[in-house]
Amino acid sequence: MKKMAIAALSAGLVTGILILITLLQLMGVTLSDRVITSSSQGDYVKYNSDDPYTLNIIKQTQPLNSNYIMMITGKSDKSYGHVVNYIDPAPLSDDDIKKTRIIWNKDGVEVTFPLGQKLYIPKERFIGLR
Repeated sequence: MKKMAIAALSAGLVTGILILITLLQLMGVTLSDRVITSSSQGDYVKYNSDDPYTLNIIKQTQPLNSNYIMMITGKSDKSYGHVVNYIDPAPLSDDDIKKTRIIWNKDGVEVTFPLGQKLYIPKERFIGLR
């Protein structure tokens, strides 16, 4: 009888942990954020706003998986900015993500992913940290 009670308690505990992990995943809870690569706007580009801006590609680790986002922040608050989901369809590793090319120009930021896709973010989307 004692063994059955311990087995039932163990099964209940494992089930509870799995339910908690699933709920945390569904709620989008991030366990950690880590900047994989970063690029700051050069002195040759001025947006006359919250200069200088920085584009970070961040790995967000969740309970069951991880994903990448791009975040453009200003100098005043690195925890707030314009967020874009990282759209490269097949990042193989953090080292692949580091191969992303980021070019700042007077009209915005051009991002070229390791597999060749390009994304252009116009300055109107991030100046003033919209």
